[in-house]
Amino acid sequence: MNRLKKEEQRKHDEARKGLSEDEVKAVDLEDELQKKVDELARTIHAEKFPEEYDFIYDSGVDANERHRGVNPMSQEYIEKIKKKRAALSIPQLAENGMPISNDSYLVCQEEAERKIFSDINLKRSPAEACIFCNKTIKEIGGQRVVAQQLRGVTLAKTKQGGGNKACPHQSVELFAEPPVYMIFWGEKEKWTESAIISAKSAYLNGKQPWFCQICGERKCNKCGSPINVPVGSDILYGNGCVSHVANQPLNPGCINKDCENYKNWNNGQ
Repeated sequence: MNRLKKEEQRKHDEARKGLSEDEVKAVDLEDELQKKVDELARTIHAEKFPEEYDFIYDSGVDANERHRGVNPMSQEYIEKIKKKRAALSIPQLAENGMPISNDSYLVCQEEAERKIFSDINLKRSPAEACIFCNKTIKEIGGQRVVAQQLRGVTLAKTKQGGGNKACPHQSVELFAEPPVYMIFWGEKEKWTESAIISAKSAYLNGKQPWFCQICGERKCNKCGSPINVPVGSDILYGNGCVSHVANQPLNPGCINKDCENYKNWNNGQ
């Protein structure tokens, strides 16, 4: 293994040190998604700003010219590139034809993110915290919930409404092209401006917003801790997968060991 590979492996291991299996899967998914964004961004950049790659095809004479601070390309080509970059509000190239900033790449990276994150079927890693109470799953325990009959959040290609006055369905535009909307429903007191912004920000950053079992009313009636299974809920895992937990005619028990309603669900006790 060469030095670069060793350094990549060290960073990979360090990013996962001390994490649970679910958390490791979330980091793996984040890395996978970032790789897709980076690959697409490089493709877009090469297509939109080929002038930044002209030096690759320099002859020996051209390379010497650039080294002396002179752009070896024709004056007509140089003027054409200046007009294009000015129209895009991108910094001009240096006198030798080389880029002086990474602004053009950042523009392409944003375009790549829009194209990838606008996929409503994209598998997304969980946002860092609950959109309602802003607490992490480690702080609260239980499962991450994305949807229930009375409350939830998802993406759609068209606006949606309906519901009732207490728990209306609302839509917020995420992307104009292609059109993608964040659809959310539930109690008005839960969907504050802060919660809406938090959910929208998660989607725009390639994450899946979620809420905890406490905010989703899947808690113990004795101590208020999460119950073992959030019945009637769609739950989110670290690998971006979502599964539904059906309503069950039994008491799932509480995760709090100090509660009289505690049950060790893993051992069926």
